[in-house]
Amino acid sequence: MDVRRASPEAGPRASDGSPTPSGAGPAAAPPAVVAVVVAHDPGDWFEDTLRALADQTYPALAVLVVDAGSAQDLTPRIAGVLPRAHVRRLATNPGFGAAANEALRAVEGAPFLLLCHDDVAPDPGAVKILVEEAFRSNAALAGPKLVSWDDPKRLRQVAASVDKTGVLAPFAEPGELDQEQHDAVRDVFVIPGAFTLVRADLFRALGGFDPAITFLGDDVDLCWRTHVAGGRVVIVPGARVRHIEALALRRPHDDRRRLQTRHRLRTMLSCYRPLHLARVLPQAVAVSLVEIAFAIAAGDGRHARDVAAAWTWNLRRPRQIRAKRKALARVRQVPDREVRELQVRGSARVTGYLRGQIGGRDDRLAAMTRSGRDLADRLRSRASRVALVVALVAVLLVALGSRNLVAPPLPSVGELAPFPGGPAILARRWLSGWRAVGLGQPGPAPTGLGLLALLGFVSLGAMGLLQKILVLGMLPLGAVGAWRLARPIGSTRASVAALVVYLALPVPYNALARGSWSGLLVYGSAPWFLLGSARLSRLAPFGRADLRAGSPEAGATPAARPFLVQALRLGALLGVAGALVPAVVPVAVVSGLALALGTLVAGRARGVGRLASGALLGGLVAVVLNLPWSAVVLRDGGGWHLVAGVRAGTSAAFTVSDLLRFQTGPFGAAPLGWAFLVPAVLPLMVGRGWRFDWAVRGWSVALAGWGLLWAGQQGWLPVELPAYEVLLAPAGAALALSAALGVAAFEVDLPGYRFGWRQLLAAAAAAGLVLAVLPLVPGFVDGRWRMPGGGLDSAMARIIERDGGQPARLLWLGAPDAMPLAGQRLEPGLQWAVSEGNPQVGDRWAVPVTRSDRLLLADVALARSRRTVHLGALLAPFGVRYIVVPRRAAPSAYQGRSFAVPPWVVDTMAGQLDLERVDTDPALVVYRNAAWRPLVSSGAPSSPVPGRATGAAAEPPGSRRGVLRRTGDTTWRGRLPGPGSVVMAAPEADGWALDVAGRAAPAGAPGYGWAQRFDAPSGGAAVLRYRTPPGVRALQGAQAVLWLAVLVVVRRRSGARAAAGARR
Repeated sequence: MDVRRASPEAGPRASDGSPTPSGAGPAAAPPAVVAVVVAHDPGDWFEDTLRALADQTYPALAVLVVDAGSAQDLTPRIAGVLPRAHVRRLATNPGFGAAANEALRAVEGAPFLLLCHDDVAPDPGAVKILVEEAFRSNAALAGPKLVSWDDPKRLRQVAASVDKTGVLAPFAEPGELDQEQHDAVRDVFVIPGAFTLVRADLFRALGGFDPAITFLGDDVDLCWRTHVAGGRVVIVPGARVRHIEALALRRPHDDRRRLQTRHRLRTMLSCYRPLHLARVLPQAVAVSLVEIAFAIAAGDGRHARDVAAAWTWNLRRPRQIRAKRKALARVRQVPDREVRELQVRGSARVTGYLRGQIGGRDDRLAAMTRSGRDLADRLRSRASRVALVVALVAVLLVALGSRNLVAPPLPSVGELAPFPGGPAILARRWLSGWRAVGLGQPGPAPTGLGLLALLGFVSLGAMGLLQKILVLGMLPLGAVGAWRLARPIGSTRASVAALVVYLALPVPYNALARGSWSGLLVYGSAPWFLLGSARLSRLAPFGRADLRAGSPEAGATPAARPFLVQALRLGALLGVAGALVPAVVPVAVVSGLALALGTLVAGRARGVGRLASGALLGGLVAVVLNLPWSAVVLRDGGGWHLVAGVRAGTSAAFTVSDLLRFQTGPFGAAPLGWAFLVPAVLPLMVGRGWRFDWAVRGWSVALAGWGLLWAGQQGWLPVELPAYEVLLAPAGAALALSAALGVAAFEVDLPGYRFGWRQLLAAAAAAGLVLAVLPLVPGFVDGRWRMPGGGLDSAMARIIERDGGQPARLLWLGAPDAMPLAGQRLEPGLQWAVSEGNPQVGDRWAVPVTRSDRLLLADVALARSRRTVHLGALLAPFGVRYIVVPRRAAPSAYQGRSFAVPPWVVDTMAGQLDLERVDTDPALVVYRNAAWRPLVSSGAPSSPVPGRATGAAAEPPGSRRGVLRRTGDTTWRGRLPGPGSVVMAAPEADGWALDVAGRAAPAGAPGYGWAQRFDAPSGGAAVLRYRTPPGVRALQGAQAVLWLAVLVVVRRRSGARAAAGARR
């Protein structure tokens, strides 16, 4: 039924049923007010709401009830209390704002609308007070003081301000005792939306509520637009309204948070002018990123997803936001700078966190999940807030210490090879079935290539940005992981201790200085896979297996996931990390076994089987997820060097003291380098129960890492170990956990001891936490953690460019620590590798040694034994144009260590007649091959191709020419001058095909005994390409399906567990 301007019979009526004047009535008559009550399945309180409206002393009040899709028709209930009220029934519930907008169609002539929830009860004079103040103040919006329904002496809301991003900053705390301390009439930014008097003409000019804002945030949006349109928003505390806030009973907790966040962002994006929005938007993004990080640290993944989803929800609706901005521009009267005067400075969200105002009872201010509320309880203690500030300062210092690495491109130092220009290049290399690494060979590409391609597409092709995220982003990822690893302990101070110790470890900063990307990636993932292993144990505080049933501690500990599901989660994590750093899989397995061994050392047997079997099962899942590439590693012809990666078998020698202080680079020097070990020792001396047990397990992991590195240096192991940081990162994460346990032992166990040496040790541990950060000061001042400002790639790029820039191969011979790509052992302290041009990120994954590789090494051995002085001619069929001997990992202009190579390397190259020394940076020794020939060459029928590798030395110079040019990773095009042989410097493989003048050229006998050869019957346009075998596509498709299945299972199980936790 519509309420129209009108007649006494059908027009707005007072609560007693008498006609009320319309806006056109006599001057002496009070202005008509239509109360618009939006109701949806109201509870027993609804009659009290209607009765309170009927009891109003304002004579010109009519009531319109909008039934927003209630399950049962509300008309009988309304008629029993307000028989003259009008009812407008909607088929569905569009949300409060859209339902209230029905007044725009149903009401005409009334100067004021009173927009009400269905769970409010105004005092008898509330409407009269609001109308009088609206006239007195010329207010567009007027709102009352909201108090508790059951205890009117307690405040619910008394207006609020907002910060620049739309986060509410309330004037009164929910539950605060009402002592008339907020009873002054004043201009405010936001009035409570449960009971709002609005001028009808302005409401119509604004188009009513934003219909896309269904629940929560509608009041902020309406008030903000009112300010922009030049209207006053006034709080009138003399009008008092009781409010249940029944939304909390009708919508899930997480749903309220999600709606509040997305609607707040929609309002911010709609109400600012472009120039002001450009200033505020980056700050809003930064605050959201911080909130996401803290939610993850609090174990509240749903909260983090909700914040991120709020942005994506708005970004998917650009047309709606544009239309809303245009509509607001038509009524805009006030500039943004004047609107901002009513807003609070800074970030209300950050202030709320620091004050502990999260997880409170007000749905509109902080709707957090159970874990978020637990964190809030801890933050309310002053000591915990101080600890959190310490953590924030530590994170800020690390961020500032990396400031000079953020803007410029990362230098190509060590493993930090440049990424290609776009993700499509990586995708094609992963899909092609041809590995261009080394001399090239057919076979599946590493999963890491596909993963980097996927991440490249996600980053919208910003490959430089992606590289920085995957390098510098490992520091915050590891810090958050350390916090999460310690979070089950139940103490915020313990989590902060873990974070500070892990950030203070020299591991990531030495990795940056040395260009060890593998070390950084493992640093970022180590706390997470240790957490996964700890959860597999189900031992307190990560589970309830060793807790007495019914005890308070057991009740406070969350139930563990099923063993297989948790092992699958661990395997998925290792699968992702192992795709980029294959060595992380065996390292994680060894760490899990070390935890099991530590359990036995602590005198426990429970959990040993789960820890050991879970680690092995997780490693197996990771191997399966990386099929088919992992099969190359396991089969004959693969090898451990494919797993160990770049810098395997490092020639550096460190003392036991160096290893204990994690000093593999410029950071960690004594005596301050010992400081972070002191808090890690504390739980061994003070801890009891599970705090002592897990400290022993943590130290077992650390000792395992140190022991393996020491044994590797002594030559006691049958394989070469990966880069030092790969093994030191899990050891550091375990010590961070031990330090966190020390804080817990200080809080729980230390008071049980008499005063003595344990208290002194606790004081030393606290001092150690502070002193551990001091050795990092030089790197902080430097702003780049002693990382060189340039790489060796620039020197080689200049040489290649001077020589015409044609595709050519480089033979690298150097110490493991100086090699910029994955090499293979030639002799102790010397590795060899082949790259096409400067190494790129794909060269970090080595390929198995093939017959062609052995032939190349045989040629080098001939030169070494002085049986040839024409090494250049022997290497020419391999496409090797340069022999590079790196002496340092960075150019000579930057600080860094020099790495010696056996003297025979340079002596042999200097004695060859067809190798020319190239003048370049002293950090490199480069020889140019004067007998080089292109990677694809052709010769006349009169120039037969030798059938043996050594036959290349006898070929006359210039007998073979390069006539095809590369147009893709596996495609060459050009024109052959006539019939003859075409030889490609790659091992023979079935997928290669040569088409000349539209006809397939037959494959000939392998050139030089190994190279791909075709016999062209005639000249003409030629295309040489590699055709991917169908089996490769099938394996890649199966791998993608397998990854998707694992992620779906893990996500569903996690979602079901989170939902169960929410129900509890």
